[in-house]
Amino acid sequence: MRSFLFTFFFFTLNAAPPPDYFSVATGVYNLLQDKWRVQEFDLEYKFHSRILKSPNPHLEFRPLVGALITLRGTKYFYAGINFDLLFFNSILFAPGFAAGYFIKGDGRDLGFPLEFRSGVELAWQFCDKSRLGIHFYHLSNASIGQRNPGEESIVLFYDIPIIKGFNFR
Repeated sequence: MRSFLFTFFFFTLNAAPPPDYFSVATGVYNLLQDKWRVQEFDLEYKFHSRILKSPNPHLEFRPLVGALITLRGTKYFYAGINFDLLFFNSILFAPGFAAGYFIKGDGRDLGFPLEFRSGVELAWQFCDKSRLGIHFYHLSNASIGQRNPGEESIVLFYDIPIIKGFNFR
C-alpha cells in the first residue's frame, strides 16, 4: 500500500501540466450573410491555468487572448475562456466565451465596439498534443448597442502546443 501511495503521489507531482497553445485559424466570417461573407484569419493564445483548477481530470478551464482580421479589414481583439473537455485522450469538445473590441473596417457594422463571442470547438488531439479542428462561433453585442445584427463564423484551426518554447519534435 505504501508503494502504491508513493507511486501515485510521485507521478501526480511530477506529471507534466497540459501545455499552452498557440493557435492559427482561417475560415468564413459572416457565414450566413452572402453580402458580407469574407475570409478571416485568427491568431490565439490559449493558456494552461494553474489558478482555475477543475475537479474533473477531463475538464480544463483555459483562458485565452486573440485577434481576428478579415479581408475587408474588420478586426476583433478579445479575451475569454474555453472549457476544454477531452474524451479518449483525443477528442476535444470546447465551448467558450470571449469579449472584445470590434473595428468594422469595410465590413458589416455589428452595432457597438464591445462584442461578445460564444462558440464551440471540435478537434482531434494528436499524440504530440497538437490539435486540428473546427470552431463555430457567434459574435454579438448582446443588444447593448442600438443595433445588434450579429454574425456567425466557422474556421479551421491548428493548435501548436508550447512546451518549454516551441516543441516541433
